Amino acid sequence: MSGLSGVSRMAPKKRSARTARPAPVLEVIGLRAAINAPPVDFSLRPGTTLTLFGNQPSALSRLLDVLAGFLPHLGGTITVSGENVTSHAPADRRMRIVSPRDPLFPHLDLRDNVAFSLRANRQNKSEAQAAAGRMISLLGLDGVAGLRPAELTAEQSLRARLARALVASPDILLLDDPLHALDPRAARRISLLLATLSRALNLSVIHAVSRREDALRSGGEIAVFQDSTLLQCADAATLYDRPACVEVATLFGETNTLTGQILDIGDDVARVQLACGGIVDAMASEDLTEGQECLVCVRPDRISPFFGSQGLGMDEDGDVPVRGILTDSIHLGDHIRMRVRCAEGTEIELRRPPLQAQKIPASGTAVQLAWPAAHATVFPPGTGMY
Repeated sequence: MSGLSGVSRMAPKKRSARTARPAPVLEVIGLRAAINAPPVDFSLRPGTTLTLFGNQPSALSRLLDVLAGFLPHLGGTITVSGENVTSHAPADRRMRIVSPRDPLFPHLDLRDNVAFSLRANRQNKSEAQAAAGRMISLLGLDGVAGLRPAELTAEQSLRARLARALVASPDILLLDDPLHALDPRAARRISLLLATLSRALNLSVIHAVSRREDALRSGGEIAVFQDSTLLQCADAATLYDRPACVEVATLFGETNTLTGQILDIGDDVARVQLACGGIVDAMASEDLTEGQECLVCVRPDRISPFFGSQGLGMDEDGDVPVRGILTDSIHLGDHIRMRVRCAEGTEIELRRPPLQAQKIPASGTAVQLAWPAAHATVFPPGTGMY
């Protein structure tokens, strides 16, 4: 779906200069990165991060390469700081990319690798080395500046590539899933480093990631892609609680998707008879009518389990809880994952914090499930579910 803005969607207020939003540092309009890719629109404000997240990392990598000028585009415009750079060479786009396809030079030490882009632009050696030294210190690499790439750890190598990109003072930094190859501790350190650099340098970043946790750590808005199609761009809370479609709910929220039929709709809340049993309420998306088949999306962490034969007090309202049997539970540190199988075979996953699930019944125990209407969303039937 095209026409979605990556950051700025509302016109700036004209009451005073104080309330006016800054002009975007990047505007992408109708950009097509491949033959089978629909056009996409997004923008980026100065000093912010836009994270690209999707089910096909190669499509996001290609989009970054098109933005940087290393691959041709098939339509659309790219504007950086008010200048149309669509036909500019990569060196003239005021962007720098950190990508697995752009490794450090193996025959140069770290300091010379960082200084290389400045030397390539004919800056004298002493000035280039001084600038490289400042960036090396900022990235915490003073102790390894004389080492060659083969002698660096994965984290040190990434920091060196970040230093090499930033020493050229780009308007925009493009990051192609740099955290994927790191261990969890190193990934957390780099996430904190990027946040610090963004504040210190007023850095504008487009960060493509393949893991949802990396998207959440990046902060700012997240553009969710299915293949090459931009589905929704919003902050994490909106993507979780108000997904634009089933695909966003499933890709980003790891939601349970339950089939049902709409009994009635009122005040944007739909009352749904589920195929797995039970009548539930959920927020209604657009284009829904009474009697229509539908999909109810509810995240595992929003479902509350009630074990045993006691009722939930729902019968007075005419509601019927979702009933099933606990099939398994596993402690995963920060949460306990449980699976419930309904009578007709539907499986529902739920997650509870350990403090709220100290006494988990044995497998085979009867369970009733419930959730607030505001924590579930109803969509028309669709394809592309995962």
